[in-house]
Amino acid sequence: MKILIVINELNIRGGTHKQTLRLCQYLSKYNEVKIYTRIYDKDKTYPEFADFDIITPDFKKRKNDKFINKIVTKLYNHKVEKKIIKNLLADSDIVNIHDCCSFAILNIIKHANKKVVLQINDMPQYFLVGNANGKNDTIKNKLYRKLYKFFTKNVDEITVNVTKNKEVVKKCLNRGAHVLYCGVDVNKSLEKHIEMHDNKKINLFSSGVFFPYRNYETLVKVVEKLVKNNIDVHLDIMGSTDMDKEYANFIKNMIDDLNLNEYIKVWGQVDEGKYVELHNNADIFLFININQSWGLAVFEAMSCGLPVIVSNSVGAIELLDNDENSIIVDPENVDEVYDKIMKLKNDATYYEKISDNAYNIVKEFSWDNLYSSKMLEIFENIIKEK
Repeated sequence: MKILIVINELNIRGGTHKQTLRLCQYLSKYNEVKIYTRIYDKDKTYPEFADFDIITPDFKKRKNDKFINKIVTKLYNHKVEKKIIKNLLADSDIVNIHDCCSFAILNIIKHANKKVVLQINDMPQYFLVGNANGKNDTIKNKLYRKLYKFFTKNVDEITVNVTKNKEVVKKCLNRGAHVLYCGVDVNKSLEKHIEMHDNKKINLFSSGVFFPYRNYETLVKVVEKLVKNNIDVHLDIMGSTDMDKEYANFIKNMIDDLNLNEYIKVWGQVDEGKYVELHNNADIFLFININQSWGLAVFEAMSCGLPVIVSNSVGAIELLDNDENSIIVDPENVDEVYDKIMKLKNDATYYEKISDNAYNIVKEFSWDNLYSSKMLEIFENIIKEK
């Protein structure tokens, strides 16, 4: 089977990009896999992508911001992209689109009469669901919703990473969807946590590309409270700050204004060595996002026995048990998060229970079992229906 994977960008190390990588690695054992992406930076995304045939367009850059130049450049770039994708589609049996793609790409694929599987981790912002819920609607949003529905109408199958997204797809697109949970890597370089490194100090850790729904401001307030109560604490935050620089600067300024630079370090995107170091040095992992669809980082932390404090609006809790293998909290309740951290610090038996249960349950969550093999099965069933 010849499979074309389409993903908007590969210049970052995020959950969707890890999901795409693990699928490609699994599929390539018995199939021909090609990847189309608009942006590829081997130094900023997962290095294993270099093992694949990755096709990117040679887009023309705008010389200036004049209206006519914008239009001419867009038309030229669309022509370049259309030619590349049409050639790729001609040599493919099935297309797998990952998350949000441009209307230009969707339009080209829609008219190619190919079997298409669309992976939706998050509905586009203009549907005003998930972390966009409550935002003001606009004429532009309404237009974009109509275009998205039009271009995805003939998609053969839709897959999502959590049950609540299946419900969102039904609500927004009036379509059914397959729930395929994400897997987790077992990183042999990560040390198993069985107790706090030092009872006198708490090393907190959180990760995720900087977006407002990450809710890092609550973590900053939690650290502020710990410091005010004379608790020796340090928080490391790992994740690219390039995708939403305004929000990243907001968090950095908040840390500055509260005089917490001594206690909180924003690392940005890191390499594998620092990733391992940050996990190994941590005592507790916090992931208190608001309306996050999944939460791959939660399971990566659990894979080395790190107790995780996760919010009740994160999709990952579908596979978690509160006070057994994780601790589930209200993402905006600073006092509750503070209390849970202190319980882990002061109760060694509780810490050990959460750690052991987390470590053991994640062993069952391999990428091949939870995600990739099921996706291949969907591909094969669609091809049989030809």
